[in-house]
Amino acid sequence: MKKIIGHEAFLTFMFICSLFFRSQSQLNIDSLSHINYQALHGANLNDVWGYVDELGNEYAIVGTSKGTSIVNVTNPTSPVEVFWLPGSESIWRDPCVYGDYAFVTTEAEDGLTIIDMSPLPQSNVLSHTMYTGPIGNTWQSAHTCFVDASGYAYIFGANRGSGGVIMLDVHTDPMNPVEVGTFDNWYVHDGFARNDTLFAAHIYDGFFSIVDVSNKALPVLLGTRTTPGFFTHNLWPSANGQFVYTTDEISGAYIASYDITNPSQIVEVDKTRNSPGSGVIPHNVHVKGDYLVTSYYSDGIVIHDASHPNNLVKVGQYDTYPTQTPGFDGCWGVYPFLPSGTILAADITQGLFILGPTYEKASYLDGFVTDSQTGQPLSGVEVQLTGNDQVEITPVNGYYATGILGTGLYTVTFSKVGYYPKTESVDLIQGEVYTLPVQLDPIPPFPLNIEVYDVQTGAPISNAKIKLYHPLITHEGITNGIGQETFTLYYPYQYRIAVGKWGYKGACNYVNIDETTNTLTFNLEQGFYDDFEFDFGWTVTGNAETGSWVREKPFITSNTVIGVDADFDCGDVAYVTGNLDNVFNPDLDDVDNGFTQLLSPQFHVNGMTSPHINFALAYYCFYGPGQVDDTLTVFLSNGSQQIKIDQVIPPQQFMSWSYRSIPIPAGFTINNTLQLKIVASDYSPNVNVTEAMFDWFYVTDYDASGLEDYSKQFRCYPNPVEDILTIENLDSEFPIEILNTIGQKVWQGKVSDPVEQINCGLLQPGVYTLKNGSNLFKFMKL
Repeated sequence: MKKIIGHEAFLTFMFICSLFFRSQSQLNIDSLSHINYQALHGANLNDVWGYVDELGNEYAIVGTSKGTSIVNVTNPTSPVEVFWLPGSESIWRDPCVYGDYAFVTTEAEDGLTIIDMSPLPQSNVLSHTMYTGPIGNTWQSAHTCFVDASGYAYIFGANRGSGGVIMLDVHTDPMNPVEVGTFDNWYVHDGFARNDTLFAAHIYDGFFSIVDVSNKALPVLLGTRTTPGFFTHNLWPSANGQFVYTTDEISGAYIASYDITNPSQIVEVDKTRNSPGSGVIPHNVHVKGDYLVTSYYSDGIVIHDASHPNNLVKVGQYDTYPTQTPGFDGCWGVYPFLPSGTILAADITQGLFILGPTYEKASYLDGFVTDSQTGQPLSGVEVQLTGNDQVEITPVNGYYATGILGTGLYTVTFSKVGYYPKTESVDLIQGEVYTLPVQLDPIPPFPLNIEVYDVQTGAPISNAKIKLYHPLITHEGITNGIGQETFTLYYPYQYRIAVGKWGYKGACNYVNIDETTNTLTFNLEQGFYDDFEFDFGWTVTGNAETGSWVREKPFITSNTVIGVDADFDCGDVAYVTGNLDNVFNPDLDDVDNGFTQLLSPQFHVNGMTSPHINFALAYYCFYGPGQVDDTLTVFLSNGSQQIKIDQVIPPQQFMSWSYRSIPIPAGFTINNTLQLKIVASDYSPNVNVTEAMFDWFYVTDYDASGLEDYSKQFRCYPNPVEDILTIENLDSEFPIEILNTIGQKVWQGKVSDPVEQINCGLLQPGVYTLKNGSNLFKFMKL
């Protein structure tokens, strides 16, 4: 007992000190006390669970990086650590409880630690044991655990088999579990079980499953469903079992709700995220009555009113972490089920928070949006309620549902491309649903005809791809047999227009378009160019488990993938090896255990005397103590012969673009079936973080190297250029100048707009420098 009293004084002191340096965002949640585990045990926190003894005393079972802590929180303003069990160091330690026993998993090799808490509160001498599975079929580590009301423990992510679910009988003899079944179809990261139904989160496969485990030895799969971020971290069903709520553990992901009344046809009914646009990551969602209580990393904990599962509304928050980040910082675990209502929150670095919540109902707004002329429901309508940072989007039936914490007069705005926006006033009452039907008036459209011709022959180009970019909508089309395509537009604007076809050098221009424009004509020069604005049929093959080539706008990842495509081309798309949006986990979707190959369509170099293959590459390959032993290789094939023309040795540093201009080697047979192959691989035994990017492919009759000598202050494209050069982010204080290779000024103009276009058609072919103040850009005129 002396040990307990000593800790009480120490923890009270730490709590008082913490009040002086913490500044937290609060909504319907009050701080009652706080324990700094860095000061107490030099440890970070993992997950947290709760326990109530026979006398009604409440405890927090806290998983830390260095062991398991049990804290008496009966008086939530004066928490007392009553037990500490050291363990192998790990950033994962997850507790759960059945009866008087705590079960603790870790991804260190401590197996399942079982602690008998029945001596509490009279004694803090607690016996414990370690379970590692049956003889001949053991396991040493696991990610998480859950124990259902019937006394069956579910071990998730153990280092045995696929890392699925191991089911244990812990009600017969809690200190000596007996394995009674497994569900090992896929790796399971976390889960929940109730009434012989198992809910499993398959994080790396991107979906959850519902499993009948009434016969633990023969589980039956009832249904599966992907989640919005395809990185399903955890899930928790509603009390009535008709809905389930999920989280994806990636930057900017959602809490989603699903109707599971028919497990074979699971339907998503809503999704929401805290701090939209910040990239904050949700972690673990829990259902408490009509509310969701979620540990939300750097946003702390967040409470949503889930009275209407199709309309999740935020009604509470307590921010445990001092700053907001898109990474794995802040609140890891939360436990909201103590009889007193006290919430336990485990912040990785900031410690244990004991919190007092106030659960309030939201005010709700719903209705249908229709076309004022036809009466048909409108999908894709954005609905925003004043004071609510969530933007709801109507599905095909035109239904919307939103809400807010509060009572009174609010405005709600409805917006859809091709329709005039509408704002309405609504008088909302807490706990009640206000139904507002809305009709939107269509904007009168106007047509735009685009014609595409071959500049050499004057013939129309069929099947040319076209994109018109407006901030609200991207129009896409393909020319018909006479080289024409007609678009229906709604907004006068300076559109960015891209036109291209394999076998031609594409066009990329800014054009002011309104109702009087009628027709635009583009003349394309024959040649081979691809900035991946369009899909021209590059193919991907390989056997890598993850990280296959994809044509997308790159997402930045830690110090590996740079979040931009090559600097000179049109658009923002490139080929990248894996592209899941997850900033702080470079090993999530990189090339692993195999190779991925990108193969171009066929091309030729007919009529060229010094053909060069030009492209941009970026590569990263490095991790940990293992040898960096992989490369990025580029091959040229003619159908029967293949040669290596480029190879990138791992830079072991930050990724950056490298620009290549490679002559076709002498002795290589040139024909009309040339193809480029780009191969990235990562093989055992040294599995590295391996990422690659490829962009800006074109063929020239000269060496195009040196074009990467440019200023990052502004952006110019296309490069090389035939006629129109577009420049963005110019400095209006200085003129635009074009200099030749000996520094002579050959053209000068004024900056009148942040985006300017220069007609370079009269320039002689060669290399030039564009100058704007101190910013320089080297480009090539064809």
